[in-house]
Amino acid sequence: MSLTIAQALKEKNKKLEQLNKLWKRLGSNNSIVEGTVREYNPEELLAQLHQETAAFVELKTRIHNSCSDVRDKIFRLSELKTFVKRLKTVNTSTRTTRDRYEGLVQKYEVFYTEGAMDKIIEKVELEIETTQEFLDHYNHTNYLK
Repeated sequence: MSLTIAQALKEKNKKLEQLNKLWKRLGSNNSIVEGTVREYNPEELLAQLHQETAAFVELKTRIHNSCSDVRDKIFRLSELKTFVKRLKTVNTSTRTTRDRYEGLVQKYEVFYTEGAMDKIIEKVELEIETTQEFLDHYNHTNYLK
């Protein structure tokens, strides 16, 4: 069966959820109160984890290899999202403070006002949206290799 990259990405997320569920089961069934019954066999869970992990790695590798044409856009998108996140933490506050001990008054000035920073963020978010739309189209129209 041939999968689009978008379908493969959904499948990857399902496999990741399954792996997390299996790890949780292993964690809660490995050590139990003596005399109680285990819901799942840890040895079987570990074997299933090995098998599911191998399939997960294979799928991720196929997705990675299938996206070589747009890998630069994938990396750019990731960095742009981080960039916006960091821009949102830049202090744009103009304030006046008074030192409690010496009574000195300090007035803060900013280079980028809140409004200016909002415009910068909007511009980067537009590039994120455009890049995401391009990648979405690519993922829905290209198939796994």
